[in-house]
Amino acid sequence: MRTRQRCQIYLRTMMAWTRRAVGPATVAIALVSATPSTAQDGRVFIDVNGGLQATSTDFVDNVLFTEFVEEGDFDATYAIDTGVIVDVSGGVALGRGLALGAGYSRFNRQNDASIDARIPHPFFFNRDRTIVGSSANLTHEETAVHVQLRWFAPLRGRVSLALFGGPTFFNLRQGLVTTVDFSQSYPFNEASFTSAATGSDSASAVGYNVGADVSVFFSRFVGVGVLARYTRCTVDLVSQDEGLVSIDAGGFHAGGGLRLRF
Repeated sequence: MRTRQRCQIYLRTMMAWTRRAVGPATVAIALVSATPSTAQDGRVFIDVNGGLQATSTDFVDNVLFTEFVEEGDFDATYAIDTGVIVDVSGGVALGRGLALGAGYSRFNRQNDASIDARIPHPFFFNRDRTIVGSSANLTHEETAVHVQLRWFAPLRGRVSLALFGGPTFFNLRQGLVTTVDFSQSYPFNEASFTSAATGSDSASAVGYNVGADVSVFFSRFVGVGVLARYTRCTVDLVSQDEGLVSIDAGGFHAGGGLRLRF
């Protein structure tokens, strides 16, 4: 009888210890199995996005020239509207939820320039004639390489959240108005805009990028996601009269696409 009681006490004690040990282990296994397919599931990640550069900008280029042995000038005002971007990025996991990545984005837009010029008089000094006009289909192209340190938040389920930031290397090409053509007739008190010649210039500069990416995975390695990123940089181009014109590059990017993990 005593032996049977001892066995029952021993079994109850073992069952209690088993429940204590298995309980936390079960929770840990559940958390691990519920961890999303982030960079910890593979050493490499690739994101492919299409989207919108939602920030518009404008700038003015003042160009000096000589006409009838007197100095004239014109202001060309450029308006860069929003447009489509293409974005590809990838990287490698470093551990502890961190990853090092790089991305490439391209934004291309045709824009117009409005022109306000002051043309010297052929016979009288300080008697400028004002003309106005425009030039269409000027190319604005931004290419950017984004270097990013990413942190993957430890979310549960198939959702992955990544926060990132780092430097961005911009190259900007812009079509610019170089000269203004006009017509005039006696007594030359007025002039009329006829056309504008254009050229282009490009330059590079360094800015920054910050943003977030939210992804939903269908399996451990394939999913879709949305991207929100802000980039900014100021690029100085050389104007027709050898002066500098400053242009803001980048802006707010919103997009989405494919997410791959290897």
